[in-house]
Amino acid sequence: MPATDPTIGEPLTLPRHPAAPPKAPFPLLAVLAPLVGAAVLFAIVRSPYMLAFAALSPVIAVASTIDGRLSARRRRRADARAYAADVERFAAEVEAAHDRERAVLQSRHPAAAALLRDATHRPRRWTEPSERFAQVRVGSGTLPSAVPVSGAASSREDRELLAGSRLIDGAPIVVDPGAGIGLIGVRTVARAALRGFVVQLAHAHPPGMLALTAPPGEAYDWLDDYPHGAHPHDEPLRLRIVDDAAGEDEHAISGARVPGRTAGDIPVVPARCIASTGATTAVFAVADRVDELPAGCRVVAAVKADGTITVLSPPEAAGGLRGELVTAQEAAAFGRELALTARTRGVGVGTPLPGAVRFADLVPAEHSGDGLAGLPAVVGVAPPGPLVLDLVASGPHAIVTGTTGSGKSELLITWVLGMAALAPPERVGFLLVDFKGGTAFQRLTALPHTVGVVTDLAHGEASRALKSLRAELLRRESELAGLGVSDIADAADGLSRLIIVVDEAAAMFAAFPELGELFSDLAARGRALGVHLILGTQRATGVLSEALIANCALRVSLRLASDADSTALLGTDAAARLPHSQPGRLVVSRDGELLTAQAATTEPGDVDAVAQAYSGASRPSAPWLPALPPRIPLSAFGQAPPGSVVIGARDDPDRQLQEGILYRPENAHLLVLGVRGCGKSTVLRVIRAQWAGEVIVVPHDIEGAWDALERAESLLHGETRDESLPADVSLVLMDDVDALLERFDDEHRDAATERIRSLLTDGPRAGIGVVCTAAVLPSGLRNVHGRFGERLLLRHADRQEHVFAGAPADLFDPSAPPGRGVWRDKAVQVALVNEPDLGEQAATSAQAAPPVLEFPTRSITLVVARSPGTVASRLRHAVPGLDVIDLTDLAGASRAADASLIGHDATSTTTGGLTVAERAWSTAIIGDPDAWQSAWSLLGRLRPSATVVFDGCTLAQVRAVLHARILPPATLPGHLLVCDQALHFSRARMPS
Repeated sequence: MPATDPTIGEPLTLPRHPAAPPKAPFPLLAVLAPLVGAAVLFAIVRSPYMLAFAALSPVIAVASTIDGRLSARRRRRADARAYAADVERFAAEVEAAHDRERAVLQSRHPAAAALLRDATHRPRRWTEPSERFAQVRVGSGTLPSAVPVSGAASSREDRELLAGSRLIDGAPIVVDPGAGIGLIGVRTVARAALRGFVVQLAHAHPPGMLALTAPPGEAYDWLDDYPHGAHPHDEPLRLRIVDDAAGEDEHAISGARVPGRTAGDIPVVPARCIASTGATTAVFAVADRVDELPAGCRVVAAVKADGTITVLSPPEAAGGLRGELVTAQEAAAFGRELALTARTRGVGVGTPLPGAVRFADLVPAEHSGDGLAGLPAVVGVAPPGPLVLDLVASGPHAIVTGTTGSGKSELLITWVLGMAALAPPERVGFLLVDFKGGTAFQRLTALPHTVGVVTDLAHGEASRALKSLRAELLRRESELAGLGVSDIADAADGLSRLIIVVDEAAAMFAAFPELGELFSDLAARGRALGVHLILGTQRATGVLSEALIANCALRVSLRLASDADSTALLGTDAAARLPHSQPGRLVVSRDGELLTAQAATTEPGDVDAVAQAYSGASRPSAPWLPALPPRIPLSAFGQAPPGSVVIGARDDPDRQLQEGILYRPENAHLLVLGVRGCGKSTVLRVIRAQWAGEVIVVPHDIEGAWDALERAESLLHGETRDESLPADVSLVLMDDVDALLERFDDEHRDAATERIRSLLTDGPRAGIGVVCTAAVLPSGLRNVHGRFGERLLLRHADRQEHVFAGAPADLFDPSAPPGRGVWRDKAVQVALVNEPDLGEQAATSAQAAPPVLEFPTRSITLVVARSPGTVASRLRHAVPGLDVIDLTDLAGASRAADASLIGHDATSTTTGGLTVAERAWSTAIIGDPDAWQSAWSLLGRLRPSATVVFDGCTLAQVRAVLHARILPPATLPGHLLVCDQALHFSRARMPS
């Protein structure tokens, strides 16, 4: 009988007996020391009391002896307790190892009762393609255990422990049917045991592989429905049942039909009517005594009514076994089930391959993969029976080829669904890559095993694929190292297998050649790490690398266009000879054999049925994170830590992670670069929505921008902050700073640029953070670009600008959605927030003023205008009572005339010889810039007590009129620039 060799875990070690504590030596020095000490003391002091120390000698000797014995006793007791605990632990480990070993053996050799009643064994029905008989379980008994135990047995107790660990009870006892099995005992009991043996062989071998022969008579009517019938082509395996009491003659009937079948059904010959001719033949015999058994029975066993089986021969075999008795009704029902399965699967002796096979007929709804090793999947029907492909046993990787319309995509779906039907999500996950437009694998997303469906690898996805899958390999290596193993097959649990299925792999490698090296690496290292490839392509030659093909031992080919392609992949031109009219017809090359089969097709209900079976299971971790979505609301992120804001999400495939990105203004300024419409303004809105401290928004118009920069500069020089806001860093937000600076004239642009430079240089010291957005950093700020400690690079016009800005070339995407960019060399997506545009909001606030120009009573206003006539007419109309004087009317007039023009009938004051009336009303003197420069004397006399208003004047004209090289604030067209006596400027609007 065969030795057991299942995987049962780590070797066990016999508990070590505690060593006996050493015997304490006689304390000679401790005894002599008091005697010597007493003699010395007596010699010195001459006192008889000193001799009393000598009495300590026997006291010390006795105390030391007693203490040594007590210590030795305590140690022996502690060692005994520890040894007893070790023995108990060893016994528990042996029992657990035996349970695992027994479960493996039971799964490998299920009992007949389990085959009859447990539907979980149906997926493995007829999966023995070998031309050797499957082993038959004759009963359960005691076998030598394969549990490795180390350690020397030095005592009777050790020998008992070792003996107990080396025997496993309740293990299946199997024999080779080819040796012939003879059963003796009461005929009805022996036949019941024999029926169990036949059930096992009929379950293991499909029709066409196994043929049964039985005597005529009612005792074997239960075999009539078994599909293992005769055919002109000899089956490689023949089982002949010998029972002299059932009938002496055997009949060979060829072409007979099973009663109850119609003419359109599959021809099946009653199994009891087969004559044994040639092939490998086994004999099952039933007799009353040993001497009545035929000569071919080398295994002889006696069967009792209670099911006990005693093996009489060979003598070294196990003795008493717990056998199984199967009733004729149970065996007949099993035969009818096999016949139904043969019809639905299109298998049987001499039956041609069916034109179509349904997945639901191959894998019943009550499927289960518990206890199955590897990754078996029933994907179709072959002449011997169901076609089972196992990536672990026959792989570790597979290639599926076939021309357009041959059924390649459907086969991939069936294969994935077949694996999912027999393996729970905690054991296997599927990453599906579809290069046919994203439709082939969509229905498989309902499976909890599916960790992702990638369609056509959009721009940038190839790089993410490289990084994500390499990170997955590193993660798996780390987990296996943590478990102390180097192969997933040695890992007890915790690490599932990953199946990467690619449809149209040729298109993927053509579009992204860099993936070729990665997949070759996966093929070389994937087996040990539990990563398997199934690559679908129209042809393998010239498309897949030789290294990749060499590691794909499992090869499946549907119809191919040329003999050369078929021969290169399979070693035969069989795939090129497949019929064009039969989609799904395929040739399999595995484990050194070729097999022609018909692939099964799936329906939406099949996927739903498998998904429902694992409805409570969670999906495995995804090795390939989906790309960042184009829209991520700010509400999707949690509260940012104090002093920081969330800008968006970052994609880090190197760590298989997507996380929020934080910006801390106190640490660095932020520069956001990108073309128009890339989402720069959104960044500012997101920051503004979260920042609780003071925020200075620089508007798009030059007036608001000038004032905002002036406010920021005042904070830089120590002006008090808004006490109503938290004492955080003050933020200065500037959108499209390059376009903004272009709106200023040269001198205002230089001044604004200098203010921004000062904020960048000295802002951190004053608690000011600057956030700028731009298409291109202005030239005036390039020498301080290093002050921007953080950069967010959004979409650029072309790859060259993208790289010059400092972003990796592989992250350039001309079709990137708004908000997609690069942060610290990783792809990011800026968050969205429901906030108005900051530039418009700031501009609206800034443009609520300036106020209307006022003319206080008894004031003189000097108006410098490009169109003095128009302004004069407008003021006369808008300001009743205003004395409007045209400067040209004063040209050439005498001082007396000047005085009369300016005022009369009132108290007068003299200024530089010119008499100016202190009127009860206001006066406005209007002239163009040239006129005022010509009347410089009059201007000089009036300037100390008058306000000067400029309307539409250039900076040079303002400076010429005021005779001062000053820089007034930037002013929009249509607004007035007002200068008081102290050369302080403000803005105003013309009265209307």
